[in-house]
Amino acid sequence: MAFKQLSNTLVALALGLSLTGCSVRDMAASGMVSFGNEYMSPWFMASSDTDIMCAMGEGMAAMTYPMGPNIDPLIPMVTLASGMCADEKAKEEELRFLRAMNKNDVPTAQDARTMQKRWTRLAAERQYFGYQAAVRYFGEPGEECPDFADRNEEMAYMFGMFGGMQAVQMDLAVGGAAGVSLDVLPKAMDGLKCVDSDEFWGIPNAVAAVIDITKARLDDNQPEIKLGMDRLDLAARTGEKQGVRMVHLIEAAMYMTQGDENAIKDVIRKHVSMKEEYPANPDLNLLDEMATRGLRLISDKLWTAHTGQRTPFGKFGTFWDDQVIPNDVMDIDDLL
Repeated sequence: MAFKQLSNTLVALALGLSLTGCSVRDMAASGMVSFGNEYMSPWFMASSDTDIMCAMGEGMAAMTYPMGPNIDPLIPMVTLASGMCADEKAKEEELRFLRAMNKNDVPTAQDARTMQKRWTRLAAERQYFGYQAAVRYFGEPGEECPDFADRNEEMAYMFGMFGGMQAVQMDLAVGGAAGVSLDVLPKAMDGLKCVDSDEFWGIPNAVAAVIDITKARLDDNQPEIKLGMDRLDLAARTGEKQGVRMVHLIEAAMYMTQGDENAIKDVIRKHVSMKEEYPANPDLNLLDEMATRGLRLISDKLWTAHTGQRTPFGKFGTFWDDQVIPNDVMDIDDLL
């Protein structure tokens, strides 16, 4: 009898401790989300140092991911940052591939391609994880729109849906190595419709416009292409007025898939000109700088493909074939 009572007591104690542990974890997760929304996110968003955002995304993973479902609203922002880190490393390997091909260095080119695929797969996995966190917290997209408690939740949902779309595209580039389901793309597209585009710098409408333009181009439907371009231009102007020019990056990425170098150059020139004339929203410096960083990588790819080197220092917004740029873009200071 005494042994049975002791066993029952131990079971009850273990159960109580496990429940208490879960409760503490959930409380800590909720507290971290609240702290993140009130203090961390505003500080990061106001920063112009995108490397800090990149490091934060990778550094916070181990601290946030194990904390259970209550932490899910914070994860899409973390994975957006960590995914950006991996994607940028993939793009750096692509530049190495282009330089090797210019020199007919096949082994180095093959090695660079391998590393590009590895980093792209990791970027896809990270973005997919953020999408899954958004789905766990807000529900399956496409069924009905979530009832957002505040702007932070709506932004987290947008980052999650946007990350899901990026995850599909990245995974396709590596032959499905990241295991991202293809049905994520239409679901994420439906989810973005729940986000107020005017409140979030035109991003949802820009994504929808790019999809419409892509479909119309496949059908050679010129009226629909024009309609989509008008919507994309309106979305860009929405972000420009708010001092967050993320849509410029979406525009340039679309033109990259179309192989339209002149249009890419125009977007980059527009972006650089606007940054010089109109400063970014001081509360959202980071997002504007992320757009600039992404556009600079696109510029680097164009420069490398044509000249063998990335965009020269201080020359972002100019190109090798501009009349004001001499044929030999090398400056002795560039060697220092």
